[in-house]
Amino acid sequence: MTETPYETGPRTVVIQLQPEDLAMAQRLHFWQHVFSRAGLIRLSILCVIATAAFAYVLWLMGNKAVLPVAIFALITPFAVLGFPFLITQMLGGIRARKTFAQQKTLQKPTCLAWDEQGVVMKSDYGHARAPWTDFRKAREDERLILLYESDRLYRLIPKRCLSATQLADIQSCLAAVPPG
Repeated sequence: MTETPYETGPRTVVIQLQPEDLAMAQRLHFWQHVFSRAGLIRLSILCVIATAAFAYVLWLMGNKAVLPVAIFALITPFAVLGFPFLITQMLGGIRARKTFAQQKTLQKPTCLAWDEQGVVMKSDYGHARAPWTDFRKAREDERLILLYESDRLYRLIPKRCLSATQLADIQSCLAAVPPG
């Protein structure tokens, strides 16, 4: 396969992903989901159900003490968040390296270009144009920008690939992405 010729310009950048980018994206996705309205509602419901089940088991065993239930209710959110957090933080890097090694499309450079209307992504695998308004939401931290096409599918833009001017420019264009 021949190399894809990439244009150059102030609104064009070549992105070469690294396994660490995938791990950081997974962490950002996890935290944005946990602190989203839906994530907080799910967490609350799960904690209430777990506490009610614990209280019911204690009641069936003849224990009517309130203190164990109160302590369980306080611990439950940490336990419910703790398991996914450990998986994401501890095992996320291992999984990201494995995924990167398996998925050849992640190993090839991608040319990203943008304007006020949307983004264009080109690689050896194809060409896609997406208007900003077609993205469900955008999230970013100090290292990444995630452009969500759905609740779980996102395009990853490492900020290390952007100059300060390009970063400011693309962030101004992100204002067209619907708030999610």
